[in-house]
Amino acid sequence: MKSPEPPEPPDSPRSLRSKSVSREYALTAREHVIAGREASVRQREDALQLQEAALRAREAAAETRADVERLMGQMREANERLIVAGINAQNLSDESHADALQAKAELDDLMKQVGQANERLAASAAHAHALAEEAQLRQEEYRQLSSRLLTLQDDERRRLALDLHDSTAQSLAALAMNLDLVKDPRTALDERSRRALAECRFLVEQTSREVRTLAYLLHPPLLDEMGLSLAARWFAEGFTMRSGIQVTLDLGEVGRLSAPIERAVFRVLQESLTNVHRHASTKTVSIRLASTPGAVALEIRDQGRGLRDRKSHQKSERTVPMLGVGIQGMRERINQLNGTFDIKFTDRGTTVRVSVPLSVDTA
Repeated sequence: MKSPEPPEPPDSPRSLRSKSVSREYALTAREHVIAGREASVRQREDALQLQEAALRAREAAAETRADVERLMGQMREANERLIVAGINAQNLSDESHADALQAKAELDDLMKQVGQANERLAASAAHAHALAEEAQLRQEEYRQLSSRLLTLQDDERRRLALDLHDSTAQSLAALAMNLDLVKDPRTALDERSRRALAECRFLVEQTSREVRTLAYLLHPPLLDEMGLSLAARWFAEGFTMRSGIQVTLDLGEVGRLSAPIERAVFRVLQESLTNVHRHASTKTVSIRLASTPGAVALEIRDQGRGLRDRKSHQKSERTVPMLGVGIQGMRERINQLNGTFDIKFTDRGTTVRVSVPLSVDTA
């Protein structure tokens, strides 16, 4: 009988090149995502600064407008005095004539001040309008950059999941088969070698399960093949197995939706359950997915206290309470589809509600 071919040593040139390429690819993808996030944050900060400048310009314009109204009132009073003085000037002495001249001088001065105030008001209004337009432009640039970042992130997840499934998982399967060949009873191995072989076989199986789970979490194939409802059910069942938290499902018949909508709603579900596991300190969570007229709605509700307690702790330390990056990412995904995202923290737990219109242009 022909003896089986020995497995390829882990330090072979082919194995080393494969590991190096995988590391470089993962580092490059991570650098791209980090750079995209930093650029998105800088765009957001610029837009906020411009909005603050526009607000200050509007306040200055309001103050100038009040000055104009005050000066107009003074002008009317001076004009009334001028008229009265003009009528009385025909029958009064030189003193009345001097009063008329003084009133006219005051009126001329007030007219000059009104003209200057109007010029300042027009300049302030033009400046405020320019700042508002620039702020709106920066906001649109931020929105486009954020949308591009989320798309790149999903693409990287999909590619990485495929690489894990098609390359790493297959290599582990081949390694397991080679270990089974070495484990053949006809192979002469001492007891120590057999124990080491069994341990290697166990580690290969464990790593294979972890690689498959990671690949499915990065991009579940059911989402593309079967749609949102089945992908949500599969993820919820796996979440219960991994965390021990019972999930109550109420999944309506929503049918197949456009890929951007299915992907965004699934990511919200995924991130929400991850937050429940990390922060909520609860044993139950409910998920409701339904189709309403012209929209698809998702609700995740738990009975925990984690995020609310953390916000209270931040306030007690006089720090600014900040929502997590995951929550901001969920909100941004839904905003890109013109949907609504709402999260509420109460004494009875946390509730996340999402609604996405089905007629939105996702091109």
